[in-house]
Amino acid sequence: MQETLLTIVRIGMPLSVMTSMFAQGLTILPGQLHQFKERPWLMLGSLGMVLVLVPATALALIVLLKPAPAVAIGLSILLASPAAPMMLVKVPKKGGNLAYLASLHLCLALLALLSVPVTLMLFSKALSFQVDVNVFALARVVCLTIFVPVGLGIVVRSYFSKVADRIAPALARGAGIALLVLGLVVLAMVYRLLLKMEPWSYFVMAAVVIVSLAIGHWLGPHDAHERTTLAMECAARHPGLAMTIATLNFNPQQALPVLIPYLIVFMVITTVYLQWRNRGTEKGRNEEDATAGQ
Repeated sequence: MQETLLTIVRIGMPLSVMTSMFAQGLTILPGQLHQFKERPWLMLGSLGMVLVLVPATALALIVLLKPAPAVAIGLSILLASPAAPMMLVKVPKKGGNLAYLASLHLCLALLALLSVPVTLMLFSKALSFQVDVNVFALARVVCLTIFVPVGLGIVVRSYFSKVADRIAPALARGAGIALLVLGLVVLAMVYRLLLKMEPWSYFVMAAVVIVSLAIGHWLGPHDAHERTTLAMECAARHPGLAMTIATLNFNPQQALPVLIPYLIVFMVITTVYLQWRNRGTEKGRNEEDATAGQ
């Protein structure tokens, strides 16, 4: 029974992510991807925060807080893996800026083939562990989870806008339900791992997520929607990339005990952050409407 569930998760999870990314691509206009040309300094600064400042600050936290070696290695792999696919879906729904997010996200995915090996090399030297990175395996994950489905969605949107408007909500809703069900299945299968994780490790993970959010929030653009977007990109990491690196260097039994707890900590903290930001954005909008009406 467990093997059957694992097979369903292995097949269903990537397909659901790809479907969700395709649905999001259906909502993106090609003209929304010109942010790097129109606002180069903003984009360069944003990339620097996600790829340099956040990993460097997180490494300092790991060295200072000294989690268990397995947790330190797991966090290193996660911090080296930018551009979590589902951020393209989650953030715009909670007040993020889709045009800025799409441009930043695709740039991060493209640069991952260079940034992941470099970041992991620096982390491995600082924390004294060994890890090899298969660039071709990384490229396959990035293409299948981001570039191919999003690009295909953008192409369909460009030529068949009415069809895209009609099918995008249904595809997004179906993929969301599938991901929720599969996530609950995974949680039921690995919940014992959550109980085995020591409280200090959870504290270190929470500290990394909170500091990453804070960097994007406090150093982000003045626009409230773009600030929320950058904060989420700073904190989010690609679980598919991280799992690929981990399973190529370790076994799944070593990787999952860090990856699953981290994802849960990330989801809890970022859900609270997005609710807070959404409430603040709504309040600001209401105040602007009241001022305009006077």
